[in-house]
Amino acid sequence: MRSAIIGLMNALMLAISGTTGAQETAKTTGYPDKPARVIVPVAPGGSTDFIARIVSTKLGEAFGNTFVVDNRPGAGSLIGTDIVAKAQPDGYTLLFAYAAHTIAPLIYRSVPYDVRKDFAPVTLVGAQPLIITLHPSVKANTVQELISLAKAKTGNLNVALMTPSSSGALAAELFKILTHTPQMVSVPFKGGGPAMIALLSGEVQLVFATPPDMLAHLKSGKVKAIGTTSKNRLPYLPDVPTLVEQGVKDLNTAPWYGLLAPARTPAAIIDKLYKQITEILKTSDVRERLAASGTDVVGNSPKEFTEQIRRELDQNGKVIKAVGMKAD
Repeated sequence: MRSAIIGLMNALMLAISGTTGAQETAKTTGYPDKPARVIVPVAPGGSTDFIARIVSTKLGEAFGNTFVVDNRPGAGSLIGTDIVAKAQPDGYTLLFAYAAHTIAPLIYRSVPYDVRKDFAPVTLVGAQPLIITLHPSVKANTVQELISLAKAKTGNLNVALMTPSSSGALAAELFKILTHTPQMVSVPFKGGGPAMIALLSGEVQLVFATPPDMLAHLKSGKVKAIGTTSKNRLPYLPDVPTLVEQGVKDLNTAPWYGLLAPARTPAAIIDKLYKQITEILKTSDVRERLAASGTDVVGNSPKEFTEQIRRELDQNGKVIKAVGMKAD
């Protein structure tokens, strides 16, 4: 009798499990069957929002369902990111993150989510180099001349930090460590706009910025570029050598943009999104639009993106601890 009851219970559990599995398969196979929301944790405008809208529009066209961009700025990306961390893991609330994803959780005192555990990375869409840009009054035309000028203490060199959670701010602090130039004074700003105004006016002399922030000012001669963080020289700045060419290695911090989902999102949905985005990134119109913004197309796998995020958290943590970077 006992064995018969146990057998009946096991059969019932298998039936329930089978039904749940079938339901789960049906959900992932039909995904998406309704509009999805893509949270962008910054205000409209700027590179993150621009790239998010390109990808979201193309996803909607490919899947036949709208992927709506929902801008939720604040606290260095923490507010928007937390919405996704706490969302249902069904693929209908996604996060279009940027490099602050691996910086903000390390500099804010209170973070309402676990950046390592609460997300399922989908793919790294693209990355941008940083351009080391100087005010024309600075008597340096190469990175080594800038380093010598800083060490000679012949003039004040103020470095603009475009918000504490920006990759440019982290790159500037790492540059000071790698080149042994603590004499340069870091000046924090609340956004890229105020930092650019300060550079153009000469209030600060140096900034690490992305191509969209800089190209127009470089063409007008209002600022000058002395180096880039890219692996190779940029096609639109062929005369500007890389940091590596100029003897500065291991400065790997750079802006990136990618899609993530809440943790425990079914692997089938993650894979479906990843494969569709990689197809989108192969199209000529998308590649041309991203290239025009100075963005290199990537499209790596969920596993590779996960490993990159973990690696950056470890590396950024060391730099942030060394310089004592904090945000309120």
